Amino acid sequence: MLAIGALVIIALIAMSGLLLEGGNAFAQQRATQNGADAAANGGAVVLAERLGGATRTDTDVFNSVKSIADSNGITTFVADYTDVQGRLLDSSGALVSSSGNPPAVVGGGSIPANAQGVAVKGTKTFGTTIGRAIGFSTFNATADATAVTGQVVGGAFLPVIFPVSISGCSQNGTTTPFTQSMWDTSDPPTTVGGYPNGTEYIVPLCKTNGPGGGGGSFQILDLDPSLTCLQETQNPPLIEWDTFPVDVPVDNGNNCAKPIADEVNANLRLKPVMIPLCDNACVPSGNGSNAVYHVTGVAAFYIDYMSDSNNPNNSACLGGTSPNSGQPLTNIIGGNGSSSCVVGWFIQYITAGPVGSGSVDNAEAIGVQLIR
Repeated sequence: MLAIGALVIIALIAMSGLLLEGGNAFAQQRATQNGADAAANGGAVVLAERLGGATRTDTDVFNSVKSIADSNGITTFVADYTDVQGRLLDSSGALVSSSGNPPAVVGGGSIPANAQGVAVKGTKTFGTTIGRAIGFSTFNATADATAVTGQVVGGAFLPVIFPVSISGCSQNGTTTPFTQSMWDTSDPPTTVGGYPNGTEYIVPLCKTNGPGGGGGSFQILDLDPSLTCLQETQNPPLIEWDTFPVDVPVDNGNNCAKPIADEVNANLRLKPVMIPLCDNACVPSGNGSNAVYHVTGVAAFYIDYMSDSNNPNNSACLGGTSPNSGQPLTNIIGGNGSSSCVVGWFIQYITAGPVGSGSVDNAEAIGVQLIR
C-alpha cells in the first residue's frame, strides 16, 4: 500500500505539474511572441527613419531590437534583414533563397541597400515550480516575427486629394509648374500642438473642369459611398489599396468643401493627416458621378487650416502670413489663388499601416507593418 501510495503521489505531482507548468508555458509563449513582435517593429521603425532620409546605421537597428527584446524578457534573439515582402536578404541585398548565402544579420555591421524589414527569432527561458520535482527546472519559449516598412497603401485618409504636379487653378492663368520633388519636407513639431520646422504651403483644392470630365468637383474623394463627405472626415473609413496607381471615385457634389473645412478647423488643426496624391494636375477621368482620380501615393500633411469660399480669389488662399503660426505662406500655384485650399506642412510621417513595394517619394507617408 505504501509503495502504491508513493506512486500515486508521484503521478498526482506530475499531473499537477503538467497542468500548472503547461498554463505557465502558454502564458510565457504569448509574452515571448509579443516581445518578438515589438522587437521586429522596433527594428523596422529605424529602417523607416532611414527610408525617410535620416542617418541610421546597423548599430541603430541592433540597439533598437535589443533594447525592446531585453525589456520584454527575451533571453536570446537573432535578427535578420528582409525585403519589403519579408524575404531574407544576404549582405549584398540579394534574396537568400536565390544566392544561397547566409542572411544579413542585424548587428553584423551594415544594412543591405534594399533592406525594408527585420525578422526576429526570440527565445525566453523561464523557471518552473512543481516541474522541478520531476526534473524540469526550466523551459524555453520561442517566437518568430517580421515587420516591414515602406510606402503607405492604406489607412484613414482625409477625403481630399493633392495633385503631384500643381500647375493650374489660379484665376489669371499665370502659374508655375510645381512637382512633388520640389516640395520641401518639414520636420515634425517637437512638442504636441507645436508647428513643424519648414515651409508652410497653401495647397489649392481646384475646380477640375478639365478635358477628362468630372467638372465641378473640388478634388474631393468619395472613399465610402455609404457615407457623406463630412462623415468621412469625422470618422475616416479604413481603406487599403494593394498597390499604386489606383482609381478612386470623386465626390462631385459642390456641398463638400465647406463642411470638410469646418470639421478640419474644429478638430484636425495641428495634427498629421494622410491625404492621397494624384498624378499630373488631378484632372479626373470619366464624367459626373462616374469620374475617378488616378491615385499614385499618400502624402502626410500637418494641417494649419482649411478654407473654402465662394470668392474665386479667396484671401485665405493667396499667401502672406499664417494668422495662426505667424509663418510666411508659400503659394505654390502663383496667380490669384483659388476658392478652396488646405494650408500646412508636408512632413515625413511614420505610422502603423499596410505598406507596399513602391518607392517613397518626397513627402509621402511611411508605414510600419507587422506581417508575421
